[in-house]
Amino acid sequence: MAEKFDVIVAGAGMVGACAALSLAGSGFRVALIEPARIKYGSATGKDHYDKRVSAISPESRRFLTRLGVWAELDATRVCDYDQMFIWHENGDASIRFDCVELARDNLGSIIENQNILRALLSACEAQSAIEWFTPDAIESVTENSEIRLALKLRSGVDLEGDLLLAADGRSSNTRALVGLDTIGGSYDQVAIVANVKTELPHQHTAWQRFLSTGPLAMLPLANDESSIVWSSDTEFAGQLLAMDDDGFCDALGQAFEHKLGAVKSIGKRLSFPLGWHSCEQWLQGRALLIGDAAHGVHPLAGQGVNLGFSDVDLLSRLIGGLEKPWRRAKLRQFERQRKSETAMATHLFSGLKWLYGSDKVALNRLRDLGMQLVQDNAWCRRQLMQQAIRNMA
Repeated sequence: MAEKFDVIVAGAGMVGACAALSLAGSGFRVALIEPARIKYGSATGKDHYDKRVSAISPESRRFLTRLGVWAELDATRVCDYDQMFIWHENGDASIRFDCVELARDNLGSIIENQNILRALLSACEAQSAIEWFTPDAIESVTENSEIRLALKLRSGVDLEGDLLLAADGRSSNTRALVGLDTIGGSYDQVAIVANVKTELPHQHTAWQRFLSTGPLAMLPLANDESSIVWSSDTEFAGQLLAMDDDGFCDALGQAFEHKLGAVKSIGKRLSFPLGWHSCEQWLQGRALLIGDAAHGVHPLAGQGVNLGFSDVDLLSRLIGGLEKPWRRAKLRQFERQRKSETAMATHLFSGLKWLYGSDKVALNRLRDLGMQLVQDNAWCRRQLMQQAIRNMA
C-alpha cells in the first residue's frame, strides 16, 4: 500500500530542505527523500572553517528568517559584508559599493554551507508534517490512474503524491527519470576554493578582481580569514594546483595586488570544473525542477543558492494557499517567471569573461570609462546595487 503525500521532495540539500520546510509550513504533508545518510553534527572546530561558503543575499536572509531558520544559525560563524570592491587587470578603474548608500546594515552575509544546511535539516526534523526517507532514492516515477504520481524507492517503499519537486542538484537523477533534458556547456575553467589568512584584515568587504584568465573573489569569514574562489582557465588552474602552498600564496597575493598585504597561509585547496546548464522545460506532468536541477550558474554571478531559495519562495507563495499543491496554471506561472529571472544569471559570465578578459586597447578604455562613470555617480551605484540585490533574490 503506497503512502500518500501532498508534496514529495527529492534531495535534502539546502534548496530541497528549504522547500520541504516551507511547504510543510503551508499545511502540506511532505515526503523528503535523500540518498545520503543525514548527519546533523555540530559546527566544525572554532578555528576551522569549511571551504564551501555562500554569499547570502538580504532577500534570502528575509526568507530564511520567515521560516525560522536564520535564528538557528551559529551566529558566531556568520560574517556580514558592508562593501564590495571590484577592479580588473587590464585597466585602472574600480568600483566600490557601500551599504551606507542603500541605508542598509550590510550587503549580504558569508556563511558556510554546512551552517545553513544544519539549521534547515534540524528545522525539518522538528516539523511533524515532514516524513523522511533516508538513505533512500527514487527508482521509478509514473502517473497512476488517479492522476497522481507514483514513486518506487530503492528500499521497496511505494509513495504517491500530488507534486514531485526535483531538488537533487546539477546531476539530478529525478530530472532524468521524468524525461526532462538540459542544455549546457563548459566555461573551460576550473574553480579553486580555499581559506586563507592575510596580513591585513578583510575589512568586511567582498573583493572581486577580473583577470584575463578568470575572476578572483576573496570573501570575508567571521574568523578573520577569507574564502577565495579563483576561477581560472583550465591550463593555468593546473599550474596553480601544482604549486606548493608558499608558491600558491605568492601567486594569489600578486593576482590580488596585495590589497590585504601578504597571503600568510592557506588551508587545503579544492577544485572543480566550471560549466553552466539550463532546462527548456521545468515542468513535466506533476514533476517540477527547482534549484540546481533546473539551472546552474558560474560562481562569479554571486548568486548560487540564492536562486534556489528564490525558487522556493515564489513556489510557496503561488501554491501555499491552495488546498492541493498541484494547479497547472500556478506551476506554469512559476516556470515562466523563474526561467526569465534565472536566464540572465546563467549566461552572465560569458559576457563578463569577454568584457574583462580582453586586452584590446579600445575595449579597455571603454570599460574603464564605464566603471569610472559608475564610481563617480552615486545614483548609478545605488541603482546597480539595488539591481544586484534583486537579482540575487
